[in-house]
Order: sequence, then C-alpha cells, then structure tokens
Amino acid sequence: MARSRRLFQTRPDAKSRETRAGLLALLILLIVMAPLAAPYPPDQIDILNRLAPPGWQHFLGTDQMGRDVFSRLLYAGRLTTGAALLVVLASALTGTLLGCIAGYLGGWSDQLLMRFSEGLSVLPALAIAMIIAGVMGLGLAVVLLALTAVHWTEYARLVRNMILVERAKLYVQAAEALGSSRKRIVHRHLLPNITAPLLTMAAYSLSWVILAFAGLSFLGLGVEPGTAEWGRMIADARNHMRSHPHLVLAPGLTITAFVMLVNLLGDGIGDRMRARHTNLLTFRKTILKPRS
Repeated sequence: MARSRRLFQTRPDAKSRETRAGLLALLILLIVMAPLAAPYPPDQIDILNRLAPPGWQHFLGTDQMGRDVFSRLLYAGRLTTGAALLVVLASALTGTLLGCIAGYLGGWSDQLLMRFSEGLSVLPALAIAMIIAGVMGLGLAVVLLALTAVHWTEYARLVRNMILVERAKLYVQAAEALGSSRKRIVHRHLLPNITAPLLTMAAYSLSWVILAFAGLSFLGLGVEPGTAEWGRMIADARNHMRSHPHLVLAPGLTITAFVMLVNLLGDGIGDRMRARHTNLLTFRKTILKPRS
C-alpha cells in the first residue's frame, strides 16, 4: 500500500511550485482586481498634462491625450485576458464538438470536417483573421469571431485523433457491446479521457491568442480607436517613440511578461499531466507484474 501511494505522488520542485503559484496569483489579480487598482479611469483626458513623464502622480506617465498609462495598462489587461479566454473557450468547444463527430462517426463527416480544417491550417491563421476583420469592420465582437474562426481547427484535429485512439480501446468496445448509446459513450467514456491534453493545449494556445489580439489591434483591425488595449496603445504611441519611449515600452513589455507567464502556466499544467500519466503507467506495471 505504501509503495503504491508513493507511485502516485509527484515530486515537483518546491521552488518551482511556489513560483508558479505566485505567477498564477498575479494573473488572477490582473484579471479581477485591475479596475480597483487603477488610480484613474482609463479614458480620463487631461490635455494640459499630456505626455507627462513618469512620476508620483502618474506612475508611468501620460499619453498624447493626457490619459494615465498605468491605469490603461491595467484595464487593457482585463480586456485582453477576457477576450483571449473567450476565444480559447469558443474554439475549444467548437473544435471538441466537431472533432468528436469526425472521430467517432467517421465516414463522410470525418472526411469533410478534416479536409476543411486541414485547408484552413495550411493558410496563415493571422492573415485569415486579418481578412475577416478587414471585411467585417472594427469592434471587439469581430475580433473574437475572426480569431475563433481560425483557431478551432487545432482543437478539432487533436480531439479527432485522440477519439480514434480511445475508440479502439477495450473499455469503449465493452460499452458498445453493452448497448450504450453514442452520446453516453462520448460523454461518459471518451471526453473524460481526453480532457487533460485539451487543458494543456488551451493553456499554450492562450498566449497565441493574446499576441494575435494585440497584433490585430496594432494594425488597426481590432478594437476601436481609443480603447484601452495593449496593441492599440502601442499603435497610438508609435509617433512618440523617440521622444517618449516609455509609451511603447510599457505595453510592449507587459505583453511579453504576460505571454511568458501564460507559457509558464502551460508548462506547469503539461508537467503535471505527464507526471500523473507516468505514475499511473508505473503503478499498473507494478500491479500487473507477475510475482516470482
């Protein structure tokens, strides 16, 4: 009993675990507490105090409209994170649904969905999103739709391949032999066994969505002008890059740090899932090992 208990215990480095927990806490604070921490409203204009240098009154100075840069960074983090989470959630749900249909039913549905997703995957995702946003116009809803339209294919292909692997296993064949419906097999047997890879992929794809969201806004195809968003802040401040470089560096470094944070969280989730899978395999080999 003691040996089997040790097999299920993971051994993450204590310092690494504390670091990831701290980064996760900062992420949650950035998402939830940003409006409370901002000293000024993000759209408060003060023309008489425009392009003020960093100081006690304005921690990161003011932009060309006299708006507080630090406050706009916090509100932009809330907007960007919320939008990225919505895109990842919508893409994961759409891709999981279509991937389950293609992987479990097979036939013409599998051929049609996979050929379509592979065709989209060949083209640059950001370029397609730019075309969609350029045709439909500006706005947050348009950006969310454009990014979701090019991002669901990754989840669909992953889910389809995992469904094909799981469907060939004995527990699925046993459920089919007992007369379980397709809906019950997918819901009770297949989906729980593919959740871990989906969570890992969602954590990694979140960083791409954040960069794509900021990139579209920087190019003028994202949120409307004047909105507190990191990419839009860089675009608005590029004319003052030489005289006031902090206006560009502040959102740029924030994007870099935020993406690194998300990638570290993705690494932590992936390591946890791999350690759990390895321990499970080791436990099974130990239990099934014939005794001499």
